[in-house]
Amino acid sequence: MSDPINRRTALGLAGGAALLAAGAAAKAQPAPADDPKPGAPAKKTQVTMLLYPGTTVLDWIGPYEALHRVEGIEVVLAGKTTDLMKSDSGIVDYKANVAIDQIERTDVLLVPGGAQGLMVAANDPVIANWVRKIDATSTYTVGICTGSLLLAQIGLLKGRRATTYWKFPTMIEGAGGTFVQERWVRDGKYWTSAGVSAGIDLTLALIADLYGPQQAMMAQLAIEYDPHPPFNSGSVKTAPQAVIDALGGIMPPHTHAHG
Repeated sequence: MSDPINRRTALGLAGGAALLAAGAAAKAQPAPADDPKPGAPAKKTQVTMLLYPGTTVLDWIGPYEALHRVEGIEVVLAGKTTDLMKSDSGIVDYKANVAIDQIERTDVLLVPGGAQGLMVAANDPVIANWVRKIDATSTYTVGICTGSLLLAQIGLLKGRRATTYWKFPTMIEGAGGTFVQERWVRDGKYWTSAGVSAGIDLTLALIADLYGPQQAMMAQLAIEYDPHPPFNSGSVKTAPQAVIDALGGIMPPHTHAHG
């Protein structure tokens, strides 16, 4: 007979969370002068995620699950409004907890992807102007999946190396960037990831950059991120051509993403 889910189980889960927080707090102490990786800043690191109707939920929920477990990181969900929104699947409801006009700066700006919703958001002057304004204050600006296409469209990736969802390399190139077919790419303060699940990989690297590798590994274990997919078709580098073709293939130049 299996053990019941009881108070001891709950305490075990809480204990793991407490150890994660304690480790991060220890990392936040001043580092020795010869430590090449300084500790976490005394203030909170604010990560602002831009939400809009029609996001691909894993693009921001995956990073959120890793980020919110790190002591010192404050995650803010920002939207043009705080009204209820639907995901690109039309099934999941979510909402921002802060309107973008209430946010003047952030340490990390994260833009998730979507399909039709991303296109609408990228062409909304209120959202585009806000992203430009907040980017001017950020230490890191991050595009997850097709979120990098929004950054590209408003000129932030011009002259930079970047990646995005595998279908749209020409949209990075068309905006003056250099598409790199990697899981995630860093060029200065601009970090971009390939499609959907790749955002978790980027986020763990970002945590390591902020707080050191141990904090990133603790967050990784906390969410037990150890993927072993049953098929080796998670990238156009390895997927059979028939699978790529069945999903419509790589979009030619001047073709826009439609959901």
